[in-house]
Amino acid sequence: MVIVPKSQKRNTIISIVLTLIAFVLFVSVALFEELAELSMIIMIAGLVLLAASWAVYFMSGKTPPKEEAENVITVIACRSCGQVEERSFAQGDYIFKDMGQCKKCSGPSFIKSIYSVSPKKE
Repeated sequence: MVIVPKSQKRNTIISIVLTLIAFVLFVSVALFEELAELSMIIMIAGLVLLAASWAVYFMSGKTPPKEEAENVITVIACRSCGQVEERSFAQGDYIFKDMGQCKKCSGPSFIKSIYSVSPKKE
């Protein structure tokens, strides 16, 4: 079962209504001789409504591109032993920030770099 968003349903209905109005304008020009003088204006109005109908219909079918969150990595290094550790980025991280003691040698550690990994596109 396909779930259609409400906005897409509404846009489809608007598109159908605009198409029907354009159709009524086209038929009215052919059926009523009183409208013969205005036939060019009515036909142009019908074509504008038809173009608007197509625009609404085709725009409603497009879904906005999904924003995939990038994975941001913080690299922590020890100044003494060179131990390197990676973890997810945390608010407040910046390059060369002191990070306390190294887990391996108890020497001073710091943020060596911060980088992002984009999700793989299929």
